[in-house]
Amino acid sequence: ANITYHYRSSNEELIDFSNKAFYSGTLQIAPNVSKNLKHKPIERVLVDGKWADRKNVIEAEKVVELIGQVLKTRKNNETIGVITFNVEQENIIEDLIDKKCFEDDEFRNLYIKESSRVENNEDVGLFVKNLENVQGDERDIVIFSVGYARNEYGKVNATFGSLSNEGGENRLNVAITRAKKKIYVVTSIEPEELK
Repeated sequence: ANITYHYRSSNEELIDFSNKAFYSGTLQIAPNVSKNLKHKPIERVLVDGKWADRKNVIEAEKVVELIGQVLKTRKNNETIGVITFNVEQENIIEDLIDKKCFEDDEFRNLYIKESSRVENNEDVGLFVKNLENVQGDERDIVIFSVGYARNEYGKVNATFGSLSNEGGENRLNVAITRAKKKIYVVTSIEPEELK
């Protein structure tokens, strides 16, 4: 099936990346409905994380902080999803969410409510998934945790897990197009560090 018109996302920038990376620019994209320059549809959040035991704890902490920030400050009750590039990063984020729920009552109440959120008989609750098992889930705001970073020897291990396998670019495309309004990319590396 050849898709030539994309309508899911309310921001042309969100689909523009996929259009150029995966469709050689052949998608026709509906132009932005609102020209709100204060709102950045893709926001890169750089942290000083390290890659150890197939996970990046600093990045996971930042993701949990962002979840809290969105839950407390969102204007239109936006739905939230978190996507990681491997299962260990998914697990550490879930562990840190549990820890935050234990320490912070306000966060816990907002998180529990958000996790079990249903609209029009459809589950639109907050999820944490890795690239392998995110499929039809769409959310207004998607937070990516790249995870990969310099290891204890200062080397960037750029194997990128399932992204490097056959069909990896398709998984990335699926993941990126889950977002309807905004993407946060939490990362510990600059693009230049990748060979």
